[in-house]
Amino acid sequence: MQNDIQDFLKAGNEILNSVSSAIDRNDYSTLHSDVARVVKSVSVDRKVNYSSQMRQGAQAPQQQRTVVFPFLQKNISKFLGVPQMTISGAVGAFFLLPLLGAILSGSIAGSITLGVIVAASAFFFTQGKKKFDLSKKYYQYGSVLKQAEFFNISDLAKATMGSDKSVLKDIKNMIKLGFLPRARFDNTETVCMVTDRAYEQYLGAESDRIAREQKAEEDKKAAIAAERARNAEYKNLSDKEIQILEEGKEYIVFVRQINDVIPDTEEMSNKLYRLEEIMNRIFAQVKKDPSSADELHKLMNYYLPTTKKLLNAYVELDKQPEVGENITQTKKEIDDAMDTINMAFESLLDSLFQDMAWDISSDISVMKTMMAQDGLTVEGQGITAQTGAVAQSVVGQAAAQSLEFGGQAQAQTQPK
Repeated sequence: MQNDIQDFLKAGNEILNSVSSAIDRNDYSTLHSDVARVVKSVSVDRKVNYSSQMRQGAQAPQQQRTVVFPFLQKNISKFLGVPQMTISGAVGAFFLLPLLGAILSGSIAGSITLGVIVAASAFFFTQGKKKFDLSKKYYQYGSVLKQAEFFNISDLAKATMGSDKSVLKDIKNMIKLGFLPRARFDNTETVCMVTDRAYEQYLGAESDRIAREQKAEEDKKAAIAAERARNAEYKNLSDKEIQILEEGKEYIVFVRQINDVIPDTEEMSNKLYRLEEIMNRIFAQVKKDPSSADELHKLMNYYLPTTKKLLNAYVELDKQPEVGENITQTKKEIDDAMDTINMAFESLLDSLFQDMAWDISSDISVMKTMMAQDGLTVEGQGITAQTGAVAQSVVGQAAAQSLEFGGQAQAQTQPK
């Protein structure tokens, strides 16, 4: 091992002498051959262990593939901007002393010209410095993100001990300079995606979010509209009366759902249609006359739980593939029970309209009496004729009495 080091040092000295000689002679024609000769003269014995001898005929292992992080897909020079800094710095330094001389001598034109050159050099130097700093941050960010295809700006800022604003500015500059050709921001510029796959996933998630927000907005509008309709529907009703009507609506929905399961060919389906119609009419009348809500609530508390239980049992029995005597008899009993329930609610509906019937009968009687008095009916005309005859008789008697009274008065006034 010591001999190998000495050989390398000797070879290095020979190469250095060859280069110096070529520079001094200004002749580089033999430099390549001299360097190649020195390199070939240095040889290192390759050490071979036992295992390698056993596998001489085996295939050489493949080189490990270099893992490229998504953020570092593009190979950016770590010395980016250095040539620009060197050239612009040299130019600026070269013209800086003449600029000072022009200023001291009072040459306006020279001062302006040289000032522009120095300012331009400073500008290009600054731009080169920014590129150089950005290239360092490019590899710094990539080493932090590793396999991440998207990242949060604030998370990267915390990991690199920077501010969110500065990191966001760096990422934008990297995109602008082409460091990150696939990078895109979300709508809020808080998340950056550096691959097409990540961006497509973001678009899908954003589309789902917009759809959810639209649905939520539609549901909100529908709820507001339903609330307005409910307020209009339940105007001037107490909370208890509203609760009764809401329970009734739930009951109607339940009956309708059961009826959708039962075939329309069965008699039970027609009874449920009838029950739903009666209940709708009862609720409509209760809205007009809330005083009957308590009576409806008592009937609902008595019949509704039993009705739900019977209808659920009927549906379960109707699903059975084999119909025996017990199933047939039970279904018939439930069918008969629905007749009783319909009859109870029909009686309630009739009672709700009883007061209205009385009021209508009373109004009709009053109207007939008035029409009869005005002689607008046959009975009224007979009454009018009789009334006229009586009136004529009374008038005739009054006239006769008046004549008789007048004659007596005249006889009393004549002289004897």
